Amino acid sequence: MASLLRKGGRKKSFIYLSTLFLLTCTIMTSWYLWKQQQISSLQFIVYFQEREDKTASTETINYNQLEEKIKSQLYRFGGTYGLYVEDLTTGNKLEINADKSFPAASVIKVPLVLFLYSLALDDRVDLDEKIVFEEKDREAGTGILKTQAVGSSYTLRQLAQYTIEYSDNSATNMIMRRVGRENFYFFLRLMGAEIIPLGPGKGNIMCARDAGLYLKGVMVLRELHPEYGQEILQHLLNSKFEDRIPAGVPQGVQVANKIGTQVNVINDAAIVLLEGRPYILAVLTSHIHEQEAVGAIAQISRLIFEHHRQYVPLDILNENTPVQ
Repeated sequence: MASLLRKGGRKKSFIYLSTLFLLTCTIMTSWYLWKQQQISSLQFIVYFQEREDKTASTETINYNQLEEKIKSQLYRFGGTYGLYVEDLTTGNKLEINADKSFPAASVIKVPLVLFLYSLALDDRVDLDEKIVFEEKDREAGTGILKTQAVGSSYTLRQLAQYTIEYSDNSATNMIMRRVGRENFYFFLRLMGAEIIPLGPGKGNIMCARDAGLYLKGVMVLRELHPEYGQEILQHLLNSKFEDRIPAGVPQGVQVANKIGTQVNVINDAAIVLLEGRPYILAVLTSHIHEQEAVGAIAQISRLIFEHHRQYVPLDILNENTPVQ
């Protein structure tokens, strides 16, 4: 009898635990799906997806000769490169290993700030909300917050500025803590990213095409909400790092860029605001020394600038485009 009671008790416990497990899974799944729906319905995501479906200009820009010149330069420098160019007037693209996975380094900070502002657009976050600096946020490398005292507080707007202009790793961690890493990765998927980071310590990866996609997102946000889009664009224009893509562009032409640097990884992604012919350029690299990569990116940038300059309307070219 006692044996039967024990068996009956174990059976009831098993049923109870199984039911509890299933209920927990159901609740977690429902919560996850609800969060995904909230992100899917963001004004920015809806507008961006609709805009991407629209047909680009019927005008074209010929990239054939430019592609051969760039490939020749890349072969001479060695290393591995991924390159993406998009002419923002026509939508025409030039791609070299554009879908190849590379370490993203700090280029990933662009879509993170874009996600933050997209949430603010729908009143999901307040950019004036203050976030308290915690020890777990502190990270070495670039930035100005790494030496600050625990307990210091900064608005999300300030953190966005530090993240882009100073490539501040600690500010990035604070924003990520606020918006949620999984939410951020889902946002990237909704934008149409081909490669999603694997998570901390597992692989912060990206392809050049996605880097260009995120910069285009900044321009699209500026259409949807000029103030928010311009804030991010201005932070990119105020970047403290100008030895790569900006080095290949004459003074007087604005370049809004975000670099990324790791050992043997030198990246840069930029919106070149050439009047009459703005374009996006993203260059990701690996297995190359920093000095060589910086020089290569600057030279490639110069080739691409000169090519686009040929397509600037003459009245604009003669009046506003500087010659170097």
